[in-house]
Amino acid sequence: MPGLRTCPSAVSDQRCLLVGTAGALIQVARQLALLEGAARPAIAGALLWREADDAARRTIESCGVRILGLAHELEHFAIPGEIDAVIISLPAAMSEAVAALRTSVRRLGVADRFFPMIEDQLAGVGPRSQFEIDVADLIGRTPHRIDERAVRQVIAGRVVLITGAGGSIGSELARRCAAFNPAQLVLMERSENALFEIDRQIARLAPNLGRRALLHDVTDAPRTLAMCGEIAPQVIFHSAAHKHVPMMQDHPIEAIRNNFFGTVAIADAAAGCGCERFVMISTDKAVNPTSIMGATKRLAELYVQHMNQQHSGTIFRMVRFGNVLASSGSVLPTWAEQIRQGGPVTVTHPEMTRYFMTIPEAASLVIQAAALEDRKGGEVLLLDMGEPIRILELAKRFVRAHGLEPLVEDSPQQAASGGARGAGCIPIVFTGIRPGEKLFEELACDGESMVPTSHPGIHIWTMPPPAAEFIADLSCALEKCCEDGDATGAESTIRALLPEMVQQPVISATVRRRKAEATAA
Repeated sequence: MPGLRTCPSAVSDQRCLLVGTAGALIQVARQLALLEGAARPAIAGALLWREADDAARRTIESCGVRILGLAHELEHFAIPGEIDAVIISLPAAMSEAVAALRTSVRRLGVADRFFPMIEDQLAGVGPRSQFEIDVADLIGRTPHRIDERAVRQVIAGRVVLITGAGGSIGSELARRCAAFNPAQLVLMERSENALFEIDRQIARLAPNLGRRALLHDVTDAPRTLAMCGEIAPQVIFHSAAHKHVPMMQDHPIEAIRNNFFGTVAIADAAAGCGCERFVMISTDKAVNPTSIMGATKRLAELYVQHMNQQHSGTIFRMVRFGNVLASSGSVLPTWAEQIRQGGPVTVTHPEMTRYFMTIPEAASLVIQAAALEDRKGGEVLLLDMGEPIRILELAKRFVRAHGLEPLVEDSPQQAASGGARGAGCIPIVFTGIRPGEKLFEELACDGESMVPTSHPGIHIWTMPPPAAEFIADLSCALEKCCEDGDATGAESTIRALLPEMVQQPVISATVRRRKAEATAA
């Protein structure tokens, strides 16, 4: 492969190829037209990042720049010996696309240059900049404050164990607990890299805090019991779980093993070692579940409630909340990656809504839930999630927060072809509801069954405890599923155990009302 060619800065026969969005190419062409004499390169033509409308094409060509094709045809035009340099101009938010183009140009043996857009120069951001976005502003939410005195009474001077400590919620729980000076903070996680990272963070944040990093899979019940017997935790936050809905639809056995039997193992260990308080992190997807993930978390809730009935020495609780923004595998990191690649941003359905909360607020309220003294355990505690937000609206806000303009497309095919689109636009396309997903989520089966607590950010869903015979049958049935390894049989068993499990996604009253209003209008 030919080596990179360095272009002289002031040679009139220097031949350059332009690559960028329509708006960026207009800026570049006009800027280059102002240069005079030897400083002005010869422009061989331009490649559009995506198709542009006729008006934009005419404007580019009126600057004396001929449009040759699209950026994906780069190798046909950036020919060493014929082209001295490729000038790339894209919005700074598309940093990944810029990096990919520059790599492609260099592989072709041609020099690359980056020409920042004027808006980005004024904002002081470059093609590799990371946009700092206040996720709380995206959802327009004021976080609840916690009662630090009450939390300190529960955490300070005690041995605190966190399962799934390397995950988004688990790691934030670890950081929050560290601030309340526990006697020892025990981080349990089966991912080596995730455990290493959170252990390193805690060491930096609280260098004098006693801590242990345990590389361990909580589903290993005998070892989990032995570890808890050795550590003697007084407070346990059980955060370890499989959380991705479509993934668990394809792997129901793994969902049962991790979400249900992982909870069984650590809940049994909590009772066995005399733990004072046990808090399980649940999800709004456990309400009238349509997915395997939600159903296994609901079954785990039932087991934890059963444990509270059986073991008066430990207060067992469950905390249920909706989506947390910017967690690993959540929608914001996915959208950020899509924007860096130039789009499109994907949304499953135009009417889909979700409850959202920031990771710090969710973790803080989980710790607050452990400190509640006005209840005796066995409750499903519901965090105040505010009003649900349309995913489409959130996507639009996120795109605009990156300095770009969202453009809703009718289909992925329309987004791929470009169509009439202005400079700095990012398409949003609908991809369809995925297996197991709902159009909306609920926090409780019946809103009238919710009662307040001493903290305004936490409510309780009251429900009768399950019969001990049901829990015994439940455990036996799910254990047989794991032994058989039959995914289809596992789903049938789960549905038989949970009559409230819904077959198809349901449409919320809000969506029905909106549609009725639109029809009436």
